[in-house]
Amino acid sequence: MFKMAKKFWVAGIATIFSLFISTMARAATVCTPPAICLTDPLGGSESFTSVATAVAVFLFWDIALPLCTIMVLVGAFQLITSSGDPEKVSKGRKTILYAAVGFAIALVAGSITNIIKSFITGA
Repeated sequence: MFKMAKKFWVAGIATIFSLFISTMARAATVCTPPAICLTDPLGGSESFTSVATAVAVFLFWDIALPLCTIMVLVGAFQLITSSGDPEKVSKGRKTILYAAVGFAIALVAGSITNIIKSFITGA
């Protein structure tokens, strides 16, 4: 059982790492081809609104959404392998419920970021 849980954690960390790397690959380059090129993960702009938007988008699309998907799959796996044990069924349902609640909190956090940004910029 612990070996399987360890595999899920390794797969989850690998997924998050690959999503982070793909985000870095999408970023704008800031140099000419003969020189050593470094990418700017924020897209090259340095205003507060662009930084806040880039951070919110990264946290939602690259962290919260895949993590929620992974946790729903873990909960479904727990339900499938419960073999009728009421405690394991309850644990699987709670995992799925907590993943949904966490995703809802991530959605609310994104809107709070937009509200704070509108107060600061006055728009």
